Amino acid sequence: WTPDSGATSHMTPHRHWFSNFRPLTLKIRLADNSFIESAGVGDIEFHPTI
Repeated sequence: WTPDSGATSHMTPHRHWFSNFRPLTLKIRLADNSFIESAGVGDIEFHPTI
């Protein structure tokens, strides 16, 4: 996973990465103008390696 520090939001399919998770359904527009729904929101702690 490569985080983009300039991005407004990040997404991951790895729910076990979350230090906390709250179910929340949001519509997300994709590049082809289709929509998907989120499963939730939360926080992920990561330690970058340079």
